[in-house]
Amino acid sequence: GYTYRAPVSSTSSEQWCPNSYPSTEMAASDESPMVRPTVQELTAAGVEEPPRQYVLPEQDRHGDLLAADEFPEPTPLIDLSRLTDADEAERLRAALQTWGFFLATNHGIEDSLMDAMMSVSREFFRQPAEEKQKCSNLVDGNGKDYQVEGYGSDKVVSEDQVLNWSDRLHLRVEPEGERNFAKWPSHPESFRLLTSLP
Repeated sequence: GYTYRAPVSSTSSEQWCPNSYPSTEMAASDESPMVRPTVQELTAAGVEEPPRQYVLPEQDRHGDLLAADEFPEPTPLIDLSRLTDADEAERLRAALQTWGFFLATNHGIEDSLMDAMMSVSREFFRQPAEEKQKCSNLVDGNGKDYQVEGYGSDKVVSEDQVLNWSDRLHLRVEPEGERNFAKWPSHPESFRLLTSLP
């Protein structure tokens, strides 16, 4: 099925001080994931550098990977209307092996719809934490039961786990009968209409 993921990024000009935010180290039982603050909460608290839980250990880094500004070519463009052509399929394979992502052209989605989706997503993430938590991916907000759908971040199961520096709203869109509207935002009001369009 299809899912809709709306990522967020935020910045702060305050200086990072390890003691300026409540500890993100929380013990977990075998039955419950640890609850960590969202990335937006961390940046609002003044984090300028990601805490250690978000940094991949040196020994786990791939030394042969290039930074985005070191690539000799611009981000790959893949024409989705030509994917049946061998050369375009090869370009897609190469893009995924080198960059890990690509820009899609001729996908059939109107620019106005994409602009509206970006706008409504930003509007959702700009809401107060209490409003976003109504869609939490933690069942009952207690951290004992985690589900992929909803607002939040990664499931945290150990102190050594490396986390993604992102908050997300993950929703199942297709098949339509499997949409879990309990995890869909009610604000902004246009959110459900836009994300359920065919």
